[in-house]
Amino acid sequence: MNCGRKKWWDRGVIYQIYPLTFADGNGDGVGDLRGIIERLDYLNNGNPNSPTSLGVDAIWLSPINKSPMVDNGYDVSDYREICPMFGTLEEFDELLEKAHQRGIKIILDLVLNHTSDRHDWFLESRSSRENPKADWYLWQEGYKDNPPNNWLSYFGGSGWTFCEERNQYYFHTFNPNQPDLNWRNREVREAVFDLVRFWLDRGVDGFRLDASSAYSKDRYFRDNPRKFASSDKNAYNNYHHLYEKNLPENHEIVREIRQIIDEYDDRLLIGETFIDNRLYESVAFYGVNHDELHLPFTFEFAFSPWYPGHLQGEIERKELLTPEGAQPVYFWDNHDIPRHLSRWVDCSLCVDSMAIAMAAATLLLTVRGTPVLYYGQEIGMVDYDDIPLELSRDQAIAPNPESGEVPERRDGARTPMQWDDSPQAGFSFGKNPQPWLPVHPNYKEVNVAAQLKDERSLWHFYRRLIAVRRNSEALLWGRVQTLIHYPHEHLAYLRETDGETVLVAINFSFKKPLTLDVPIDRTGWEILVSARDNRTEPFREETGTAIDLPETLEAFEVLVLRKV
Repeated sequence: MNCGRKKWWDRGVIYQIYPLTFADGNGDGVGDLRGIIERLDYLNNGNPNSPTSLGVDAIWLSPINKSPMVDNGYDVSDYREICPMFGTLEEFDELLEKAHQRGIKIILDLVLNHTSDRHDWFLESRSSRENPKADWYLWQEGYKDNPPNNWLSYFGGSGWTFCEERNQYYFHTFNPNQPDLNWRNREVREAVFDLVRFWLDRGVDGFRLDASSAYSKDRYFRDNPRKFASSDKNAYNNYHHLYEKNLPENHEIVREIRQIIDEYDDRLLIGETFIDNRLYESVAFYGVNHDELHLPFTFEFAFSPWYPGHLQGEIERKELLTPEGAQPVYFWDNHDIPRHLSRWVDCSLCVDSMAIAMAAATLLLTVRGTPVLYYGQEIGMVDYDDIPLELSRDQAIAPNPESGEVPERRDGARTPMQWDDSPQAGFSFGKNPQPWLPVHPNYKEVNVAAQLKDERSLWHFYRRLIAVRRNSEALLWGRVQTLIHYPHEHLAYLRETDGETVLVAINFSFKKPLTLDVPIDRTGWEILVSARDNRTEPFREETGTAIDLPETLEAFEVLVLRKV
């Protein structure tokens, strides 16, 4: 296999930063660019063998553009400016330079489906029906004092809001303060493409496109059909969303963005295909000719129950549906969903959170594809579910008028990074301002500083896995062969190239035989990574030890072995 033709994202590990709560460099309680700069060595200090650096290859920044922050930056009012609470363009340039010095790529979150209602484009568009930007957004007449059609907002309620200045409705996939752009207007496209080039010219290494499968809407604004016999409390889930996402024209838009990306060397295009997309709808955004997204995010793996058979099924489906020559991408967590250690709490296999964390880390970093970590995942951060309402920052979520249901707020998965046991978990480098969101009360026990001191910690486990992956041809490029046909309480699979074979075995439960349906040579293996229930059991042997494949897996044991 010719590995030289691979791109950096095929080899790399991406780390998502939520800037508001990652690190506060100026002590005002809000995360900022200065804080990220100060923490770069934690992410990658340029030394691949460093015991204090995680070793990631790229950081994806949730939006840092100027914004009124109704949706925490996903409502942009100026695409070419940095939001003052984060810093300045000069500080961004400094971040870019210092990250590149350490071998860290910078990926920006680009919100192009919609703008803020305070963006100059929308202020002009809403002012009249005749202004130059009158057609830059999705305006429609109502029908007998009702919205133009039955399209709903993903955040709750109608997707249409009435504007008195124009005596018309505008559409918003999300919150009313996030009006959707009209991508059928060529001037809109050219304006957006200009700002894409603005950031590429500045030196960013790629983009994650927010809601990238929702750009195009039906030109006739037809009603979405209702699902047969569906009665979900969330009205959005009761419809087939045929006319406001995943339209054929959407692929044309993404292709045009990709053409711009390809004008520059080694730039990456990630896309968030819609959160409720099916896998087939998402992988279609690789493009028929590999000319759309490099990495389309799909949510079905992340939403899996903590059950080996289901997880293996998701991996096998992705292997079958990912086009030949394309790179899969996997994640467990992000800013929109609960953290995995908070999702997997009510199941028969959800016995030990540390065991789950290590098994999840092993899966993420040994399946075929690009892994994406979410800040704090590497130390086992969990959601803070008891944030007082008056301290909540998730203003975009709206109640459902039909049922009264209020969608779950996302603040719990966005709390400050837990650096140490000092005030505010070290988020403000020892200062004690009120942070953007409250710190999880468990920060005294769960923090980076404590785990750096403990070689058996989850943090060091992540660091070892990242290093092993980086140096393994099989884990980077190898094909996947599952070894258990119908896994129930443990997983086993091979990653293979012509020159290397790696075996991964994960026990989701208590001590049991390591039975395999596919016969393999059980002799002559070398330990790359191993773990048991770390709090009660020692490691099986040290890394590098030669062993035969054991007949029995200890409780919650993880093994990553290389054939010698």
